[in-house]
Amino acid sequence: MKLPRPHPLVSATLSTALVAIACAVVLIWGSIAPAPRPAADQTDPHDAANVAATHADHAHQNGPTRRIHYPTRSADPRQNYADLSLPADYARRTDIPVVVLVHGGSWASTVSARSFDRLAGDLTARGVAVYNVEYRRIGSGGGWPTTFSDVGAALDELPVVAAEYPRLDLARSVLVGHSAGAQLVAWAGLRTAEQPGPGLGAPTWTPRRIVSVSGPLDLAWSATHGDSRVVRALGGTPSEVAARYRAVDPVHLAARGSAASGPELIVLHGTSDRVVPDVDSVRFVAEYRAHGGRADLRLLSGQTHSSMFRAHSKAYQSLVQTIVDAADAP
Repeated sequence: MKLPRPHPLVSATLSTALVAIACAVVLIWGSIAPAPRPAADQTDPHDAANVAATHADHAHQNGPTRRIHYPTRSADPRQNYADLSLPADYARRTDIPVVVLVHGGSWASTVSARSFDRLAGDLTARGVAVYNVEYRRIGSGGGWPTTFSDVGAALDELPVVAAEYPRLDLARSVLVGHSAGAQLVAWAGLRTAEQPGPGLGAPTWTPRRIVSVSGPLDLAWSATHGDSRVVRALGGTPSEVAARYRAVDPVHLAARGSAASGPELIVLHGTSDRVVPDVDSVRFVAEYRAHGGRADLRLLSGQTHSSMFRAHSKAYQSLVQTIVDAADAP
């Protein structure tokens, strides 16, 4: 039996109704779908065009990765950990350099250690072991003093880790940090028994070198020149919480004697950085050298706060090479 053809007016009405329903579904889904993760600093390190990638990308050329939960006060196992990645030829080598990564993100929870997964994988592929640190941040249980004591505790755990993996060579260790992470590694690398930091004992080891990328290394200067992120992280201005700044400000530790006996620093900063101005690194390096420290300042023309982490760029490849060279990797 042949069905009658619908009247043209009925077909048009039905098509219009279907289109309206489809549009409504799109609008409703748009209102309930998760919003994009807010960018940290200038460029979101989770952006696939930058550094977001997993260790699985490098599984064919790298060894295993083990999650290590370091002890700290009221530890949160979801955040108080470091991922240790070993090169594929770990079992056939000795004296493997260790690179410690501490991510940035304004000391806030919007950025995690995952933002350094690609860097960790690329470094491990170049023959070093990588210890990628996660810590509590503002918005996830961190802030003063937890963020700082977490990072200090994570680094103090390294001799224990090295005892379990005797092919690692802490004497060839390098601390690497970006943005807020650069402040954290500079402070952690300059800690002393006299100035160990909040809630911490004497440091258990000293890195050979520190690589700072786009870091606010002169905290008091940053806080008094418009950087509200520093004020939020320390819970006040230098005049309000002066003791906190003295405890974790790298430039203060350098002036108090840490520079002369401290590690060598490689300080990278883009001249087009609009988040942390390059003068911040310039000031710190001048102070570090004035107190007997060794520091190599590299101002990178045209680079922004995060552009050195854009995957496959020449700046990123240069950064990887800088870290490998600092570790004296084969």
